[in-house]
Amino acid sequence: MKAIFFKSKFYISILLLGSILVFTNCEKESLFEEELNESSTIQEEFLAKEKENYLKEKGISIDVIGIDWCSIIPNLSGYYYANDGGHYYVRHIGNTIYWFGEHPSGSWANVFKGNISGKTITGSFYDVPKGGIAGSGSLTLSIGCFGSGFTKVSGNNFGGSSWTKTTRPSYLPPPRPAGFGVVNNSNDITGRWVGNDGGIYYIRQVGNQVVWFGERNFVNGRPTWSNIAWGSRFYSQLWLDWADVPKGNANSTGILRGFVEGPNYITLGHNTGGFGGSKLWR
Repeated sequence: MKAIFFKSKFYISILLLGSILVFTNCEKESLFEEELNESSTIQEEFLAKEKENYLKEKGISIDVIGIDWCSIIPNLSGYYYANDGGHYYVRHIGNTIYWFGEHPSGSWANVFKGNISGKTITGSFYDVPKGGIAGSGSLTLSIGCFGSGFTKVSGNNFGGSSWTKTTRPSYLPPPRPAGFGVVNNSNDITGRWVGNDGGIYYIRQVGNQVVWFGERNFVNGRPTWSNIAWGSRFYSQLWLDWADVPKGNANSTGILRGFVEGPNYITLGHNTGGFGGSKLWR
């Protein structure tokens, strides 16, 4: 009799546990669906506003109907969230795309430069030492309807494959210590540098290729400005193009010429576009 009683209690316990697990899973699925629906609604509202602004800029009546939005590529500058969990800040100038991407955990950070042809972007990326990974490679992307996002066509050593353009968050990942790099080496300037403009610069050198991401002064969760630079090193000389990206609120672009004066010291001169810094240290 006692065995039957314990067996009954065991089956009841299993049933209760099963019910709890089913309820928990259903609750998680429900919350996930709510998050997806909320995210989708936010993007739909964001894109509706983008389309309205586009029509205003072009002087077209907002009441016009029957526009083939998928055939239009607007300016792609803005904030994108990707399926690798990363924040991407994209700048579109002419036929050129620049971005800075970072994971909030600090596990990786990269810069990208590419060219637009039709609805395809072809370019290359370099990880920078705001993150801990030191990769690089080529990427080919397809542009979504009315610049709603990107999808990866090729790029085997890049984690993200889908980017969605949406509202920039209020609080963004702040500066960090270097995830990789060196010091006391004039031949390799990879590392975290500090500028006399108050900026923090994460520089990567691969052969004679030099890229960076720079940002300054977080106020209310965002930097006052942020930029990427992309160019080459010839002996001690640096020849770089730079562009602000929309992690911050500045919107300039120009050229930079610099000199590696020592293992931990760089001077910048012949700067255009209003670039403020003239000295970097690490």
